Amino acid sequence: DADVHSHLPGASGPPDDLQRLKGVGPKFADLLNAPGIRRFEEIARLTPDEVDRLDAHLGAFRGRVAGDRIVQQADYLARGEEYGCEHRFGKL
Repeated sequence: DADVHSHLPGASGPPDDLQRLKGVGPKFADLLNAPGIRRFEEIARLTPDEVDRLDAHLGAFRGRVAGDRIVQQADYLARGEEYGCEHRFGKL
């Protein structure tokens, strides 16, 4: 029930496969989905305060959004820049 992306009116289109983000497996993806995060663009637009609020609900994955640079990865993927993402973060 974390209000982590209230400034977004809702992303359009089908959900993205959040497991494409390096460091995100099935359990972490489920935790990201729980508050309604379904698309790379939603993650890419998270403010530092929203990341902190989200982080408080991640249990064993706390600190991983910043540590794995999930927001930065999501920004590349939201823009369709797979090559840039792989160049910066490694093979997807």
